[in-house]
Amino acid sequence: MADFQARTPARSLFWRAARFLYLLWGGMILIRLAPMGQMRFPAWIWDWPRFASKLTGPVGKGLLFGLGLAMALAALKEIWELVDLVLLKLLRDGER
Repeated sequence: MADFQARTPARSLFWRAARFLYLLWGGMILIRLAPMGQMRFPAWIWDWPRFASKLTGPVGKGLLFGLGLAMALAALKEIWELVDLVLLKLLRDGER
């Protein structure tokens, strides 16, 4: 992974930024909608009524909320690493 970052720093920063935005967006959507029960599920889930009732019940809402919280924390970790990479790049360029 380090060799890939050394060869293409701009591409690596782009993919990390895209992953950060995806994790943040998904986490915020799940955290906001799961506790209120406003999640929209695809039609194929309703073919299995027991599975659909588990997802829309309190346990399913809690699991979706937990997934959203994990995504938001992963976004926080991702932005931390992204800022770290940018600052290291700037400090290395400043030493030259």
